[in-house]
Amino acid sequence: MGESGGSESGDPDPPLPGGDDCEENWYAIDGAPVPQDLNGPEAFGGSLANHQSRVEFTAPAKQLDPVVPAPINPAFGHMTFEAFAASYAERVGNYWFVEGDQAMTDADLHALYESLHEQASKAANPPVPTAAAYAAAGFDAAWSSGRKLTLTWCVGWVLPSSSANEALHEEHVALLIQTMEWATRAWERAGDVNFVHLAQYDSPGAQGSGQCQPGENGIHFRVRTGPECTGACGGRAFIKAIAQYEFEDPANIDGDAEIVFGLQRFFHNQDEARINALHELGHVLGFTHEHLRWPEEQDPNSGCNGLGEIPWRGLTPPDRSSVMANEFCAGVNDNVPWLSAWDRLGAYYQYTWGRRRASMMGVVSQVDDYAYDGLGQTGILWQTSRSARMQRWSSTGAPGQPIQFAVEELCADASAPPCMDGFDSEGRVRPSPALLSGGAIDLDVLFHGPGPALADSLMLNDGAGLDPVNLDLDWFSVPVVGSFGSGNGDQILLYQPGPEQDALLVLEDGDIVTYPMDFAGYAYPIAGRFRGFEGGRNDIVWYDPQNDQVSTWRWTGLPDYDFAANGPADTTGSLGLDAAIEYTPIVGDFNGDAMADILWYSAGDGADIMWWSESSSIGIFFAASSTQVTHDYRPFVGDFDGNGVDDILWFAPYGEVVGVTSKIWYFAENQTYTSRVLSTRKDYSPYVADFDDDGCSDILWYKPDDPSQGSPLWRCLPNEVDFACEPPLTTPVGSYPVGFGGGY
Repeated sequence: MGESGGSESGDPDPPLPGGDDCEENWYAIDGAPVPQDLNGPEAFGGSLANHQSRVEFTAPAKQLDPVVPAPINPAFGHMTFEAFAASYAERVGNYWFVEGDQAMTDADLHALYESLHEQASKAANPPVPTAAAYAAAGFDAAWSSGRKLTLTWCVGWVLPSSSANEALHEEHVALLIQTMEWATRAWERAGDVNFVHLAQYDSPGAQGSGQCQPGENGIHFRVRTGPECTGACGGRAFIKAIAQYEFEDPANIDGDAEIVFGLQRFFHNQDEARINALHELGHVLGFTHEHLRWPEEQDPNSGCNGLGEIPWRGLTPPDRSSVMANEFCAGVNDNVPWLSAWDRLGAYYQYTWGRRRASMMGVVSQVDDYAYDGLGQTGILWQTSRSARMQRWSSTGAPGQPIQFAVEELCADASAPPCMDGFDSEGRVRPSPALLSGGAIDLDVLFHGPGPALADSLMLNDGAGLDPVNLDLDWFSVPVVGSFGSGNGDQILLYQPGPEQDALLVLEDGDIVTYPMDFAGYAYPIAGRFRGFEGGRNDIVWYDPQNDQVSTWRWTGLPDYDFAANGPADTTGSLGLDAAIEYTPIVGDFNGDAMADILWYSAGDGADIMWWSESSSIGIFFAASSTQVTHDYRPFVGDFDGNGVDDILWFAPYGEVVGVTSKIWYFAENQTYTSRVLSTRKDYSPYVADFDDDGCSDILWYKPDDPSQGSPLWRCLPNEVDFACEPPLTTPVGSYPVGFGGGY
């Protein structure tokens, strides 16, 4: 890879931003300018124009056999609760622990017993016993929209105490913080969640954990050591009321949870620490033990109770390499310090919600960014979880002028503000924006409540308000938004991973219609305009990370919503991907030819692969070339210099102990890029959009954990490779910016 835009001595330019009012509105908030650390060759820039191979998709699509559930254990039919608890649970303080480290309240364990007892007494067949996400009362234990971007944590008491062994205490503290930050970034890349380390409350030297108290100062959970986890115990996650996963008072967004690590296993070596951190954070996200999926192999005396009948819902096929499977249980591969392919895919299904790749719609759609106000003005629709409350922000400033928003209160149930109570009381509804009406210039919103226990509705946008239409969608599905038809409207593919049939949701002449279709597999659905506007519509690239395969759906529209399915193709040959590497696909038009490309980002030191689209109206083809992005980032796509070519924001909070700077890769039409370092010390969830309609992507540095709800705003300066710093914006409490998402 050639270098450009710098020298071995580093980037000569100061870190961005350097525009108007940045001293007042950025550095005074985020901190002093970050030192000019290069952190790898990507800080210079380079070329990706040297193509190594050509990728074509011609093979027919494959099919999967359905999963057959195992019968329930009849012993539960005549077992008392006392006998059940003695065999399958352990009492620790106010909690019962099932399978060693899965916390349940007394009520939770009784409810589990009653369910198993009733099913066994009736000789009923349970649902498919595929364990991945804890399910209670028909819905998943997943964090709400208002919580998933602000999973705040701090470090409590760490043994041994400083007075007992100062050097070892400091060593343990450093390992715990480094490991937790590494592990939280791994889960963040897998799904659109954000763990925020509130380091200012860390109290590793205080026996009572000092200022690090869950439920105070916006702290959701604490990480510490303690007597609750000794001997062979690697860690335990204490999560109050795990079945409901939120709290009785919707206004209380603080927490009452903690992870307790054991001294012998966690601090034995770095690999063991990483395995345990990933595992316990998986429990925090609602994932359970993977080895419950083959209960017949387990020996209860080993600590692997084999409670396959516990009501957990499967997200992927059984995974014997999952970090959520204990390696001392039967049938589990040796644990390794990273998330397996299906760990990552399951997190994507659970936490990365449908979003619209607006920048790829430009010359065809009337909406080329997020607009909800009836005038086509870019803005943000804020959804407050556990209520009907929404705020519609519409940009009112002229291009190149300071960004201003008109704010309007809305209710998702069509009532007048203040909104009625009762809408989304469980905090499980997931919003996905889409231009379903086609001819209008406002985005509609699908509020999808996964599963049969939650209501679904489609909010049709007429520019004045959102008119809700109830939908009968009793599915656990992954919404995929794209323009798959011949017009300029969007459709939503309701993808059910595995052999279950999928459906395409379409709005036709004011009526909601679903077309049956099916992708029979487990994959990332990557929607984009890979054939450009010549192809007339979006397509889907299906990436199966477990089997290292890629398939495609090329939408033909003959008849409406028909497609040609091709693949799978092996990604490890001419496609250039490594079977042993974790990849995050980043989608954008990185050379300005109006066709979507894919950069396969491998966190850490692995090679990264760019697929340049060379597709035609009748076929999807890519040319592959390689580069390298060192370190761990959360990638976001936008046009940050206004040249009509997408760029990549590589975001990393420098304040974490790794000390990695954020940067932007600025791409050009000749498939080269230059890189500029950003000064970003704190942890944010960047929301990228062109708010002032000047052709240049602005950044709202959304910070929901800020006590004042203040989020800084950068206004992009076209052709200047820089940003002006607007005054911070006050965002709604406990809210989610609809359409938020990273690189894919």
